[in-house]
This record gives sequence, C-alpha cells and structure tokens, in this order.
Amino acid sequence: MILTRRELIKLGLAAGTVLAVDSPFGALNAMELKEGSADYSPVTGKKLKAIPSACWQCVSRDGIIGYVEDGRLVKLEGNPRLPRTNGRICARGQGGIGQVYDPDRLLYPMRRVGKRGEGKWKRISWDEGLNEIAGRLKKLKDQGHPEKFMFHYGRMKASSSKIIKSYFLGAYGTGTIGNHTSICEAAKWTAQELTWGSHYDVNDLTNSKYIISFGANFFEAHTSHVPIAQRGVEAMAKGAKLVAFDVRLSNTMAKAHERYLVKSGTDGAIALAMAHVIMKEGHYDRDFIENWTNVTVDQLKTHLAKYTPQWAEKVSGVPAAAIRRIALEYATTKPSTVVSYRGLVQHYNGVEGERIVMMLEGIAGNMDVKGGRCKAVGPKWKNSFAKPKVKAKKLKILDGKGIPYSTHHVSHQVFKMIKDGSNGRPDLYMYYCYNPVYANGDVQENIDVLKDERMIPFVVAVDVAMSEASELADIILPDTNYLERWDWEDMVSYDQIPEYYIRQPLVKPLGQVRDFKDVCVDLAQRIGGNVAKTMSFKNAEEFVKDACEYTPGVKDAGKAEGLTGFEYMKKYGAWVPPNAKPLYKSYAKKLSQTKLKGTVVDEATGVIWKGKPGQKYGAKKSDYKKYVGQMVKGVAYEGFKPDKVSRSGKLEVYSNFIGKVDSLKAKGFTPMPSYVPVPEHEKMRPNELVLTTFKVNAQTHSRTQNCKLLSEIYHSNPAWIHPDTAKARGIKNGDKIRVKSPIGEIVIKARVTEGVHPKVIAISHHCGHWAYGRYASGKAVFPDKKDEKPWWTDHGVHPNWIIPNSPDPVAGALRWMDTVVKVEKA
Repeated sequence: MILTRRELIKLGLAAGTVLAVDSPFGALNAMELKEGSADYSPVTGKKLKAIPSACWQCVSRDGIIGYVEDGRLVKLEGNPRLPRTNGRICARGQGGIGQVYDPDRLLYPMRRVGKRGEGKWKRISWDEGLNEIAGRLKKLKDQGHPEKFMFHYGRMKASSSKIIKSYFLGAYGTGTIGNHTSICEAAKWTAQELTWGSHYDVNDLTNSKYIISFGANFFEAHTSHVPIAQRGVEAMAKGAKLVAFDVRLSNTMAKAHERYLVKSGTDGAIALAMAHVIMKEGHYDRDFIENWTNVTVDQLKTHLAKYTPQWAEKVSGVPAAAIRRIALEYATTKPSTVVSYRGLVQHYNGVEGERIVMMLEGIAGNMDVKGGRCKAVGPKWKNSFAKPKVKAKKLKILDGKGIPYSTHHVSHQVFKMIKDGSNGRPDLYMYYCYNPVYANGDVQENIDVLKDERMIPFVVAVDVAMSEASELADIILPDTNYLERWDWEDMVSYDQIPEYYIRQPLVKPLGQVRDFKDVCVDLAQRIGGNVAKTMSFKNAEEFVKDACEYTPGVKDAGKAEGLTGFEYMKKYGAWVPPNAKPLYKSYAKKLSQTKLKGTVVDEATGVIWKGKPGQKYGAKKSDYKKYVGQMVKGVAYEGFKPDKVSRSGKLEVYSNFIGKVDSLKAKGFTPMPSYVPVPEHEKMRPNELVLTTFKVNAQTHSRTQNCKLLSEIYHSNPAWIHPDTAKARGIKNGDKIRVKSPIGEIVIKARVTEGVHPKVIAISHHCGHWAYGRYASGKAVFPDKKDEKPWWTDHGVHPNWIIPNSPDPVAGALRWMDTVVKVEKA
C-alpha cells in the first residue's frame, strides 16, 4: 500500500516535526545554549548554576546540563561537549524535571501492613527495612541457596550495572538475575550474535546517501533517538533518500521520500526479494562475500532464486516493480544502509527478519563501512576494585521453555515459570527500575502470581513511585531519580568514536531517597563475609571517582588543566579523545605480531586461536573464548569476533559453520536467512485484524508518565484503524471499540485514519496506568499534596492486558506485533 505526498498533506501529517531540539514548554523559558555561556532566570534575574550530567529518560542516555536556582532544578538542556547530541535533547530529556518534583513520588521506605496489594502501608526507617532484607538474604546464603534471591531489573547500564550486578550480586552468588531484554531487543541482538558475533549495530546515517527503514521509527522513538534523528535529518538535507516500510504512518514514514504500508510481519520478505534482485543483476560485493562471509556467490544466488519481487508482492502487498527499483537504488547508491527495529524484529519471525537484513547489508557491501551498518564503538572505563570470583547458582526460571537461544533470557515469562514451579521458586524477589506487571504481556497473570505469597514469599520493590508492581510489594525502597545520582556512562557513539561522560547529581535527593547502588553497599555490610569484603568502595560517587582517575585518557585530560580526572569530569561532564577517528572495517584490521604470539591456525576454518597444534577449533563450546583472528588470503585479520552462538570469525550467513550443536540447522531452523510466515497470521479469518503496538516521542516505555510536562503532551492513545476497516464494522472516529484477543478484551477509543494498514489495529504503549500517580493514572498517591491536578481525564488504555507473553521460537522475545484480534463497536 503506497501513500503519496498529496495523501499525506490531506492527512495533515506531512509537516510533522521529528526533533524537539528546543524546549516546547514556555514555563521552562529555554534559551539557546552556547558553550561557556551563562544563563539567568527570566523571573528573578539570578544567574543559574550550570551542572553537566547525563540523561536517563531513554537508553540513549544523552549528555545534559542542568540549571539550578537556589537548590531547585529549573531547566535541562543538552551538553554541547558531547558530539552524540551536539547540545540538543528531546522533549523527554527536558521533561525529566517532572520526575524529580512528582507530587506522588515515594520519599521514604514503606512496608505493607495489610494483604499484598490491598494498599495499606506504613512508613519505616532505612535500618528497619535493610535489616529485614539483609537478614533474609544472609539466611538464604548461609543455607547454601543464594539462587533463591531473584533480582529483576529493567534499565540498568554503565556503572550501575557494574556495582549492582557485577559486584553486589556477583559477590552474593545468585545467578537468578532477570532483565527486560526479551520485551526489548532480544530478537535483534540474538540475530546479530548469530551473524557477526556481537550485538549493537550503529547506522552511520551522517555519511549515508540511501537509507531504508524496516519498521524503525528513528525520527521519533529509536534506541538512540536524538543521535540518530539528528544524523538522519543531516543526511536528508545533503540529499540522501529515505524509503520506509511500516504498518503505520509514523513520523519517519511521514518524512520519507517513499513510504509503503506493509502487511504485518512481512518486512523480511521484501528484504529477501531485494537481495534476490541484487544477486541476480550483479550488483553485489563479490570481494566481501567471498572473503568475509561463510557462503559463496553461487550459494546465495541459489538460495535467493525463489524470493522474487513478484513473490514478495503477494506476501507483503508492496508492488514488485517498486521492490526491484528500490533494491537497485540501494545497491548502486553508495554508501547506503538499512535501519531495522521493532516492526521487523518483534514477530514470530523476528530473528529471521534481522538475519535477512544483515545478509542484505553484507551482499551490498555495507557492513562496518562509512555510511553503512557499523559495529558499535563505546568508551572503555576502568576501575581499580577487584571483581568477585564467586560461582553463581541460579534457578532455571529465566529462559522460558524450549527456547534454543535464550542468551538474553525470556524474562517476560518469569511469572509463568514461577507459577509452574517445576524449576523452583525464589524466596525473595526484588525488582529495580522495572515494572514487570505493566511492562510485560498478559497483565492479569502477572498480577495473580505476584499477589500470591505461596509462590513468592517476599517481594521488594526499588522504585521512584508507587507503580503497578510496587503496590504489590512487601517493602518499597525509594530510589533516587537519575538527576540525583552518580554514574559513569558508556553508550555507543553515532560518530564511531568513544565518548566518556558521567552523571552527577543536579540537586540533593529529596526526602530520604537513596541511590540503590549505595543501598547495595549498605546491604553488603549487613550481610557480611565475602560480600562485604567485595564491596570495598563506600558509595557510587567513590566508584565513579575511581574510574575517572583510573581511566588513562580521562585522567590525562584533567592533568592538562591542573585538575584530577574526577574534577575535570565534574566540571565539563564529558571527554572525547581529541584525535579520535571514526572506526570502520574493524574486521579488516591486520593483527600485530604481539597478538599473534602463542596462536595457531585452524586449517579447516582459517581461525587464528590460542589452541594447541593439531587441535580442531570448535570441538568445544568454549573455544570461541580463545579466538584471536581470521586468516584471509594468507593475511591475519581481526575478523568478526565470535561469541557463544557464533564461531567462525566471519559473517555467518549460513548457520552451520562450526560447533554444529549451536547452529540453527542443528536445532531445526533454516540455516540460511529465509522467510518464515507468522503461523497465526496464516490462519486469520476475514473479520480478524493484527494488533501492533508502537512508541511515541513524548514518553518512554512505562516510566515517564509521572512527568507532568510529558503526560500533558501525550496521555491518550486511541486505536488507529483504517476507514475501510472501520466502515465495515460501523465504527466512526472517536467511537469506543472493543478489541478482543485470546486472553481478554479492552475498550478503547477509535482513531479512524488512512495512515494504518487495513488489516492492522495499532495501539501505542505508555498509557492506561492504574497506578504511578496522578499524572499517569489520575489517582493521587499522596492526595494531601497541593500540586496542580491534571487537567486531562483520559489516561488511555493499556494494550498489554490482551497481548500474551508468547515468545519467538529462536530468541524468546515477546511478539508484540503478532496478536490476532477481533474488533467491534462497543
């Protein structure tokens, strides 16, 4: 389905903005920020104190500068010293002030006094709370069952992950550590690990001349929104063409030169047909294929022969002629790249979809080159504190059942596994920066299990507000907001250079809230023994200070100005190596004699590794840990460094190269990237639709709706439905509709629009809270607070009530885009 520019204008979407580089809030009085400039309050005339730090409103974690007046944070802007954002931040970044001054924020430790979930609480002291938690943890450890302590986290990166996960949990000895990756990037990451040995790709849009987007709304809500959106705008301003495929008219679709509404779950078919055209018509990169992949040109041609544009048109609805033309433009316009995300990977066939795109980029010669799809580059912080050497024990409840590549866990199914009980249950379940009740699918089951004290005897929530999950805890520990804590940051760069930056408190923590990293140090001392010895630093500030003095470049930057590394970072917030050059083609870097010392070459594979002469590489699962490089035409290169699900050091297009026990072929999947239809979609009846979800630029997952300024912008999420689809059901714009899935139903308002595929109903995430305070749900946790009440009464509807916790069959990622539903007028 094609949307023309005229149709876009008719829909009123062609002029949609993509970047919030200046504050949209008049009350914040945002001014243009120039490096070294001062800022003054437009109300009092006082000079504002400028403090550099780092955002945490999304995974991008961009550099910021906070402006403080009389101890109160009044404005947030971008830090111009960080090239990742060039001094700009988005609406979410600016709206972070709302989390600090949320009137329903938790400021003291709380303990339930009624039944779990009954809503009865009493305020307790930190000593009372931590003594009880530490006592329970010590008892489990002394009994030899540290694994019965389950820690479940959502957003936890950089030094937070090091302190909490590597040091505290590592020393304690539990491996029952759940994450949120299976509801986020598990399918994408697993596909990349199977293909080039690691995860995290960066599309070098600044230097690209042709950009294809498969379900990636990077102008609005991508993994690194502000960095990639800026570079996308810059590329298009220089003449780059953007072609977008999606089921919905997102902001990225609206800005594209060409846009196609596709049948849900069929992006991979289009990419395969493009690869077919490129191979058939001879526009492939023969050198890269023959030297850096584990397949030949002939193998690719044979495999792709059946995936014609005509076949793809029948599958996806995109015209064959358009697929062929776009394929040739992409292959002949250099450099070019494909941006892929949720619309491609959050399906039953999501891993295959990403593998297909990785193959396509390799065929076109776009792998790790300027303007192409690159291996991520980030900073390498160092600390002097010794890490624990404790062998962790874990309950087998993290990886679901029957998932062969659960390398990032299947944590959205943890409650289902606990309910099953056959693999044990945790005695103490703690979650941090995560709302597992709201964020996962099958909400009712999550609630039922978490409320059942027979299944989970003791629950601890570490949270900033009374969320849907926190209200089911036994003890709540109030956490600092990200604007009140210390961290060093390590997010990847979209300029392919390392960027070192820190997070420092902009204001003093309110009430009695404490940074959970500091709480872990405290808990370690109360538990005692090896746990206490391992946590040898006093707090997060000392840990960050140590890294600033122990990381060579940062330390030297401070020395050049007569400062310590820590003082330098507190003053400027960031440091970028002055002579850093963008890193491309890391796989083609020749190995030095020093690196080759003590290595042997496996004749069968060309892998250079630290094995013994005559020993076969890949005979053991752990052999990948001894990988050093790859021989190509008699020369030693770094190659594509493998991990535990890849082995070869090359781009593994064919998953059966080494270590057959771990290959896709050995596990019953297609070894070459192939189109796999979504089973439920093949069985759909004429009156059924596919429910898909999406994200918007003014909210982040489940955790920004307590920001007043952001929820003023976006608090209602009507369901997008096509006019033809609506008419057939007697539905008009604004009507209430009933959406039924196999696990339940919701009632929501309809938004009738041509900007969605006729076989899709699209509902955004973020809305429909029933807790989390007045701005998110309309329910004030602390009604005595006199802060302004929200003027809006519609808080939206949460789609996760009717989305099952179904995993994809390869990586176990939650299938956000596959739910088949029936829609009728309510």
